Amino acid sequence: MQALKYITEQIHTVVVATTDRNGEPVTCAIDIMDYDTESLYFLTAKGKNFYNRLKERGRLAFTGMKGESTLDCIAVSVRAEVRETGTDLLERLFEKNPYMYEIYPSKESRKALTVFQIYRGTGESMSST
Repeated sequence: MQALKYITEQIHTVVVATTDRNGEPVTCAIDIMDYDTESLYFLTAKGKNFYNRLKERGRLAFTGMKGESTLDCIAVSVRAEVRETGTDLLERLFEKNPYMYEIYPSKESRKALTVFQIYRGTGESMSST
């Protein structure tokens, strides 16, 4: 749980890799918005290519880094399964990440969003300090 908390609160933004229909790698940056004892949570909009890749494959890999330089850095990499949990946690994610209210200011604008859970995976961390 300590690692999940660190990823969410200290790293927060990670680069995620998925694969497209041809098996080609695709990356994007997302924010890890919450955690519990066994999982991490993020959101995306339904209909985006990223959403479609998650639904089709159910797997992702990500790396997040914290530090000012290569010599003062902690990196965390995770490979895991993901599943869509719907909108039940959406308000909680917004409350924990209030900047999201600026990006999606109205309830109407949030209708396209859905929450994903990162679960059942493996990871490693590296510290250069």
